[in-house]
Amino acid sequence: MFELLTRILLWALIGFILWRIFLNIIPRIYLTWLGGLLIFTFVILAFINPTDDTVGAVWQILSIPLKPLGLSLLLLLSAMRSGIKAVAGNLVLAAALILLFSSLPLTAYWLTSQSEQSAQAFVDSDDLPALTSADAIVVLGDSSGLLDSSYRTRTERDEDGISTNLTPRLLYAARLYQEAGTNPLVIVSAGLQDREGEDTSEVQAITNLLTGMGVPDDRIEIDSESAGARTSAREVDEILEDRGLSGDDTAVILVGSAISIRRASSTFAQLDIDTIPRPTEFSILAPPGSEDFELRIADFVPSVEALALTTRVVDEYLTSIYYFLRGWLSNPMGI
Repeated sequence: MFELLTRILLWALIGFILWRIFLNIIPRIYLTWLGGLLIFTFVILAFINPTDDTVGAVWQILSIPLKPLGLSLLLLLSAMRSGIKAVAGNLVLAAALILLFSSLPLTAYWLTSQSEQSAQAFVDSDDLPALTSADAIVVLGDSSGLLDSSYRTRTERDEDGISTNLTPRLLYAARLYQEAGTNPLVIVSAGLQDREGEDTSEVQAITNLLTGMGVPDDRIEIDSESAGARTSAREVDEILEDRGLSGDDTAVILVGSAISIRRASSTFAQLDIDTIPRPTEFSILAPPGSEDFELRIADFVPSVEALALTTRVVDEYLTSIYYFLRGWLSNPMGI
């Protein structure tokens, strides 16, 4: 992390110095074109190497206007560009409305329910024979955000040292292993390496948890390098081939978050890996408009939690667009 921050600060310092120099020797109109060229260059780099630390950090800056909080802040700053006494009221109003609607629990529930409808369809269309005859169970790490788990912010650990967002998926995978009659391979693909490339203690904690739930040690494979659904699919394909499990009749159960499971499944299918999606961690149990949904006064009270949930859904939309542009989805229209 220190190395990453140092690189960012160094790039910022170099950029500031060059900006001041260019501002004095290059007409402003041409300088604007130069800035656009630099942004275009970073976009190209993101396509070539999407998991690079520097590219990921730059994307976090460039994607600010695409998220509710960032867009609101930019509008507020733009409203004050002529000074505090000459604030542009229309921009302030736009920023306030974006923040208000994005942080309403009702808005967050509705957006999330739209994303989780496809995941619920996977649950409703249970294919029990396929589940019990699986050759492998793949557990995905957190893959929200354009550059997936390399730049995730939800890094809380439970008492065993495992990321809290990964624990329920591991427990579910262990249950699926017990229900299967084929002694399937359990592959955990979660991007667990630190910045120096060394496996963290989380790897051993994951192994201990799975073996404690009845999964034999020789049936556990941990892919600690993958940073997202695409790299996970490629690594899983190699693991299956090495284990002699690849083929047209191979059944793979894919365990992941409800919000991103359809994109992940489509990503695996694009590499000719047929999966049985098994979503976990549904954020919405009763979507707005359903018979079980009860409207409450609290649903109209803005909250930080609702804003975070809305932002997570927006991140998933952006990631799906990115995967579509890269040609990484087998069925883009189904996302």
